Amino acid sequence: MRLSLTILLVLAALTGLVAPASAAPLTYPVQVDDPWPVPNAPHPTAPSWMVYDANAGAILASRNSNDERAIASVTKIMTGLLVVEYGHLDELVTVSEKAAATGEKEIDLVAGEQVTIEQLFKALMVHSANDAATALAEHIGGSVDGFVDLMNSRAAELGLEHTSFANPHGLDASNHYSSARDLVVIAREAMAHPLFAETVRSRSYVFPPAPDGTPRIAQTTNLMLGDYEGMAGVKTGFTIQALLTFVAAAERDGRMIYVVVLGSEGRRQHFADAELLLDYAFDDMPYYQMLSSGQPYVSPQPRIAPGPRTVARDSEAMLHLAGEGLLLEQPGPIGGEPIPEPSPIIETTRSPEPGPDSFWSAVTFWFTPGE
Repeated sequence: MRLSLTILLVLAALTGLVAPASAAPLTYPVQVDDPWPVPNAPHPTAPSWMVYDANAGAILASRNSNDERAIASVTKIMTGLLVVEYGHLDELVTVSEKAAATGEKEIDLVAGEQVTIEQLFKALMVHSANDAATALAEHIGGSVDGFVDLMNSRAAELGLEHTSFANPHGLDASNHYSSARDLVVIAREAMAHPLFAETVRSRSYVFPPAPDGTPRIAQTTNLMLGDYEGMAGVKTGFTIQALLTFVAAAERDGRMIYVVVLGSEGRRQHFADAELLLDYAFDDMPYYQMLSSGQPYVSPQPRIAPGPRTVARDSEAMLHLAGEGLLLEQPGPIGGEPIPEPSPIIETTRSPEPGPDSFWSAVTFWFTPGE
């Protein structure tokens, strides 16, 4: 047996394939036991869209989310944000000829009538009233142009790099656009105001009658309110250039999901696209719900270690999300949940003892009688 091994050693040495034995350790990482499951992304018809989990602070999926596109009446989210930030709700607004003649979707304001900022705000956000948008802009900004300056200044404060406003209502205009990612930021900022969040959940609002006594009822343009579980707002839109647009928010079990779809085509297709994306967030991506709490998430994939994997918001989860480019904002400082221990390193050696110091001593070894 030793003779055969000796012949092999001699042949290997002669061909330069064997070096003197070394005691240097070999190291290798332990196999990752539970990779992050990533379901297949949905395929809505909208050319630009985003799904955002507000609790996890993470983008769950997106496509062309930085594309600068016409946005139609979802513009009114920024208009409404400025109203709740700058307006005094009980203040009276005198409707101008320009406001009454804005056109397209209206609550039928009459030039010269007086209504409160709060009443106009509700017509703006529930009924998507363009005339209310113009009346509010003139009153708060001093003029439409002055209000547009406020809109663009607020966008800059929010760090929006793909947004430019030219009017308060969203009718097609040059230099008027935004992106799916920027609209999520605006919507979250607006929804932090209780009046805004309450108003965009409303399906209808009784506006004061016209001066001649004609009833005026504001009906929501968001047909998913009352139809989709947890729907919480926020705004729809349509123009020839923008096509169908929708910024939606839905909440289940304390988990808030935002969806933006821009450029959907076909009757009510923006609602179909939004529903598809919301279902994906709630049904296919449930483990993101655990990122805020650190509760155990049981992966459907086999594990080497026993027990469920615990997801920690401020450690491995945030590293994963950041690596995938899914964070909308920078994560906060690490704290609360313990940092998982690193995977162990297993070491082994090729030989427990020093090897022969020369080729001939190795050959001699194999000819020495042994056990």
